Amino acid sequence: MDRKKIILVDKEPQAVAELRKALLAAGYEVRVVFRAAEALALAENFRPNLIMAEARLPEMDGPRLLEEARNRADLQGVPFVLMGKLKTVEERLALMKLPLDDYLQKPFEAEEAVVRLENLIKEVEQRASAPRPLWRGFNGALSEMSLYDLLQTISVGKKTCVLKLQTRGKTGTVYLSDGEVIDAELEGVEARRALLRMFTWTEGSFQAELRPHERARMLTMPMHDLLSEGLTRQDRWARLLKQMPPLQSAVSRKPQTKTAVLNEEERGLLELIAADKAYKSFLEIVEENPADELRTLTVLKRLHEQGLLAATAMTAEKRNGDYFDRLKQWREQNADEHPNLGARLEHLLRAHEEAAPRVHERRRMNRRLGDRRRGLGYKEEAPLFLKKSELLMIREKLTRE
Repeated sequence: MDRKKIILVDKEPQAVAELRKALLAAGYEVRVVFRAAEALALAENFRPNLIMAEARLPEMDGPRLLEEARNRADLQGVPFVLMGKLKTVEERLALMKLPLDDYLQKPFEAEEAVVRLENLIKEVEQRASAPRPLWRGFNGALSEMSLYDLLQTISVGKKTCVLKLQTRGKTGTVYLSDGEVIDAELEGVEARRALLRMFTWTEGSFQAELRPHERARMLTMPMHDLLSEGLTRQDRWARLLKQMPPLQSAVSRKPQTKTAVLNEEERGLLELIAADKAYKSFLEIVEENPADELRTLTVLKRLHEQGLLAATAMTAEKRNGDYFDRLKQWREQNADEHPNLGARLEHLLRAHEEAAPRVHERRRMNRRLGDRRRGLGYKEEAPLFLKKSELLMIREKLTRE
């Protein structure tokens, strides 16, 4: 196994003597140089896994050396650490704004420094070994480009593609071959209905993967007819949304002061809402009802207009809070009769109460990791959210290819 290589840059070699000794004992190959220019020249053949430099160096200081390293292709991904005896907080804060990976204030414990350097090198190795997608494509927001627009774009170029759509925790996939939709899937829903439902998604994100797939054809409708039906459905859905409260509103049945004349479909849906003790939104009712989504939403609209349904704004946090409140109430009333279940509920409730601080801690760690990765010079393959005008340019390019 090759030894990892580290370059130490310090105008006073005795200042890093203990660190050099500790790194050698840990199995690293170490080179110590006095000037930044020497470090850059050495790096060409030595190919270090990490560079650690004093902030104040003659001729070219540590921050300038960092800048030079980030501008060299062979050193862009090499972790860079600065060390020094900076006296003021302002000086240290100025350094931390640079694209470096860590800073050690002198004097420091050699053993601690070795651990921190080891962790940086391991991060680079883990990212280098992570699998990367072997497909071309683009990403965007459904509010900018609907499924109808996407299918038109892919169809024009007659491309083979996998479209992945996400909204409100749900994921749908559409498969195209040579510009024709051949299959769609969404949580076990039949292919045609899954596709038609996704035409109504107006928020969330999409990912277009221009790559081959082995999906069998399940949809035989001509592309022109499919797009026509999808556009009609999208327009009807949009018109209904303008005439209703937000779909995320919680729905409940209002007490009836007089007998309303309802058809069988309206009566059945109203009874279903009244029988359900849990809070459900318009959208959840539409998605869970076996009838057609547009038909269900139309019936809900009529019931709301007749004053038979109440719509209340309900955030996800409030719904979760109500859920755990109900769990607490059940535990208090039934713990004696169901001791094992009561113990499990106690564990669940405790986990819920402890979740918030853990979430904040995880976010803090993620921010630190993100800052460090930016310092490594990585070109992160983050989703590129394109606007509609930019996607229309992609359509033109796909047509020419």
